Amino acid sequence: MATATKAAQSGAEKTENAVAQVTETVASTVSKATAVANDIVTKTTDAFTPVVKSAEAKSQELTEQFAAEVRKAEAKAQELTEAWVSEYRKAEARAQEYAEAFTAEVRKVVVISVDSYQEAVRRYLDLTVEFVDTFKNETVSELTKRNAKAITELVDASVSQAHDLLK
Repeated sequence: MATATKAAQSGAEKTENAVAQVTETVASTVSKATAVANDIVTKTTDAFTPVVKSAEAKSQELTEQFAAEVRKAEAKAQELTEAWVSEYRKAEARAQEYAEAFTAEVRKVVVISVDSYQEAVRRYLDLTVEFVDTFKNETVSELTKRNAKAITELVDASVSQAHDLLK
């Protein structure tokens, strides 16, 4: 049994040596692979860093240019808005002047119309009285004169009120 134990110990020793050798080989290979991976990462980082920095700088430049253009557009919009408001106010003032002038002219025409109406009614009544007087009927003449006077007073009152409203 001693030989079997010895043989078993010798087999176990060989197994341990083989495991140790495989472990050492795996550790060495992993270490080399890690070094290669680190080297690849370092070289990739070194290669991309200038590109990223360049892109970052270009991005900053474009952002600044865009911001400048936005500021220009804002200034132009403000300028155009102020010009539009100014023109609108001028047009509004002209419209107000036109409206006032139109109103004044309409008042003149209304005054002329009212005065013409008053004069036409007076002439009509005068002619009516003259016509009735030609019949030589005192009662009809007197009635026509009283009616003409009443109508004249009504027309004069209406014209006076119209003049007051037009002031």
